[in-house]
Amino acid sequence: MDFCKNYPLPDWTSGFEHRKTSASQLPYEEYTGPMEKSASDTNDYRLIRLPNNLVVMCVQDPATENAAAALSVNVGSNMDPVELQGLAHFLEHMLFMGTEKYPDEDEYKKYISQHSGSLANDAFEGALDRLSSFFTSPLLKKDCVDRELCAVDSEYKGLLNNDIWRSYQIGCKLSDPNHPNSKFMIGNIETLKQGAKDHGLDLY
Repeated sequence: MDFCKNYPLPDWTSGFEHRKTSASQLPYEEYTGPMEKSASDTNDYRLIRLPNNLVVMCVQDPATENAAAALSVNVGSNMDPVELQGLAHFLEHMLFMGTEKYPDEDEYKKYISQHSGSLANDAFEGALDRLSSFFTSPLLKKDCVDRELCAVDSEYKGLLNNDIWRSYQIGCKLSDPNHPNSKFMIGNIETLKQGAKDHGLDLY
């Protein structure tokens, strides 16, 4: 099935108007066309596009006092090279090892924990700044490579007796070998460290 033909992607080129933030006068674009939502949905929505072309859906929920954010990067385990299965999972671990602005390991987790795992509005900016730095300036420290490979391997071993995970892996094994779902997405020492060595690759 042609996914794009049956489920066309949104048109991000039309319906946007140029705006500026009220305080700092920074430019952005805001979608002014109609938005469809359920009649019972009490949330307010704004769709904006930043100068770097990042499209952001802002949701205001009148029933909550906490803030949250998520980022879709349109890449992940499905795109792992066959010779390095688990690479995306390993990279996820490496991102938490510090950024240029926040060089301390696990700074993001520490910040979230300091705010009891749920962010009030006054803590949201700090969390968003830490999250965004994963994608703009990760340190990817070389001295963390072996440790995080072991952490990935430990996660894998910890799931070996988990029936839900084992059922999922059976599904992967039964999938078309040419389909991304057939890959070993969690990875372990064998698929990553040994896989890199067997193919003459350096994980750093």
